[in-house]
Amino acid sequence: MNGPEWEQPEMCDIEAEQQILGAALYTEDNAEVAAMVADVPTEAFYRPAHQLLHSTLVELVRAGQPADPVVVLEKASSRGELGADTGRLRIITLELLGKGVPGSVPYFADRIITLWHARTAVGEATRLIQKLHVLARNGDLALTGQVVARAREALDMDFTDPVSPGEVALPPSVAELLAGSDSYDWLIPQLFEYGDRMILTGIEGLGKSTLLAQIACAVTAGLHPFLAAPIIGAGAPRTSSHRVLVIDAENLPGQLRRRYRDLVDRVDVVCAQQNHPRPDWNDELRIEARPDGVRLEDPRELRRIEAAIAAHRPALVVAGPLYRLNALDTEAADGARELVRILDRLRVKYRFALLLEGHIPHAADGRSRSVRPIGSSLLLRWPEFGYGIVPARGHEDDEHPNVVNLRQWRYARDERLFPHELYHSTFGLPWTPADAYFRVCRSRGIFA
Repeated sequence: MNGPEWEQPEMCDIEAEQQILGAALYTEDNAEVAAMVADVPTEAFYRPAHQLLHSTLVELVRAGQPADPVVVLEKASSRGELGADTGRLRIITLELLGKGVPGSVPYFADRIITLWHARTAVGEATRLIQKLHVLARNGDLALTGQVVARAREALDMDFTDPVSPGEVALPPSVAELLAGSDSYDWLIPQLFEYGDRMILTGIEGLGKSTLLAQIACAVTAGLHPFLAAPIIGAGAPRTSSHRVLVIDAENLPGQLRRRYRDLVDRVDVVCAQQNHPRPDWNDELRIEARPDGVRLEDPRELRRIEAAIAAHRPALVVAGPLYRLNALDTEAADGARELVRILDRLRVKYRFALLLEGHIPHAADGRSRSVRPIGSSLLLRWPEFGYGIVPARGHEDDEHPNVVNLRQWRYARDERLFPHELYHSTFGLPWTPADAYFRVCRSRGIFA
């Protein structure tokens, strides 16, 4: 009879260990990354060879020497801690050289340290159980309190990162906070700010995906995504175009080709009409087509996506559908929390606005469908704002309505100028707002 699940194979992530060590050997000028890796406790590595390589790396970093792979291998082999099998250590070291992105070190370090704590806890708990069984068999139960107290002390682990005491550990004072600028850091004035999170939902077939692609192409060209005009006024960007990354986890390349060919053509026409420079479509808009879905919770998949973001440095990332960006149970709070943690880390680190596509639940008990996204209630509170596309009044029975409303389900912390109504158009951009929206934007100084 098999024991409980926690008695089965050790909790470890060999791939994550390889990513961290590989990042330390990533480039010649990698002193900062190597120092970051050296701060990870050697005991956190599960594989003995990884512990040996890491402890050797720590010696080199503390001696002020570069983390050269040849030197690391030579010093590690000379220790003789793994016996005479230095060839195996060489193979393991060579396996590391193609792995690791410096920007991913904090994520993987946190993962292997957490798994190390988990292994430690399991070991201490197992020893506690064994000692209690021995006391019960010997009838020496008077020592039970002492055994439990020692186990409690051993399990009192610090899960926070080690921080040296001193002023560097202090948060900013309120005076320092108030001395900073509280002006908006606009990507699109009064619409998207750098770092914003938005989820767009909607009933199937209404043009949600087209609207997301429209926003991606317009922002790439430096056009307002609804006004189809260059951005002017306070907060207008200094550049005439932006880098944008689309991560499509649903559509086949052929489907995306048809959609984006039409939009690129439309944007080029608008640019010509507005005497606005066209973007460099060979570089500034990148599309990651993943019809099989993306598993951001998988360290290898996350490393690939983060490498793409680090290389392209987008101002805007458009991704989705939300439920196909992971294999977690986002109906549960823990699954949703892990997904938003990953997305937030990328968003903050690389400073981009994030626009996600969400799906909505089916109608229940004859009521109209809610436009709130499927998943844990955490997803309802997480974004800065959320909108859903619904048929406009009088168009509820149309198969493909020409008029839709943007219904807000998550209200922004401050006012944003999103249109309330959109019309399908055969010229300009596919979705255009009513005249009233143009008048409001003109009165705010962002449209001429």
